[in-house]
Amino acid sequence: MGEEAIERRIVMIRILPVIIIISLLLGCSSTSPPPRYYTLNSLSFPKPAETPTPRIDTLIVGIGPVEIPDYLDKPQIVTRTAGNELLFSEFDLWGGSLQKDVTRVLIENISSLFVSEPVTIVVWKAYVPGFFRVPVYLVRFDATPGGAVFLNAKWGIIAKDGKTVEAIRESSIIKPVKGKGYNDTVNAMSDALADFSKEIAAAIKAAAVKEKAKP
Repeated sequence: MGEEAIERRIVMIRILPVIIIISLLLGCSSTSPPPRYYTLNSLSFPKPAETPTPRIDTLIVGIGPVEIPDYLDKPQIVTRTAGNELLFSEFDLWGGSLQKDVTRVLIENISSLFVSEPVTIVVWKAYVPGFFRVPVYLVRFDATPGGAVFLNAKWGIIAKDGKTVEAIRESSIIKPVKGKGYNDTVNAMSDALADFSKEIAAAIKAAAVKEKAKP
């Protein structure tokens, strides 16, 4: 065997492990599952056959600002172990901003609950005289895989003058996750928001009655 052939063989022996490693890495990357994207669902109620004529005494309520903890403000769906360890899903992601999705669902849910009453629910962006406002801070909104969703929130109702606090509340809601998939987790999160929306709607009704009773 010539000297040149021996050198080529030595080079091949040296680069063979590198080729094998690259092949394995390419093989792994090609078998990674595609990401799955999720969104929260709102309550669905039948709409009235005719759109009611707006009334002069219509109450306008702004929902917001809605705030979430920093650990939830990420593309990944967050779950946690029985302790305090957070788990960030690699391939199961939110289709957009979770904060905006929660705000959307709360507005849609509460609007549905007032569909036959003179109440209009909007997103709050800035103080407007004559509006009630419902600020919301979600202290916790996550799940244990295959276990339950936990929603803990602090919220209140600010009167039309923008100063008077009509109510200060804390909500704690637990909904079972009916399955082990992320889709089941997201469904349970939607159920928790539905119950939370009903609590807010009940408080808005009480504040509206109090407002009407004022001289």
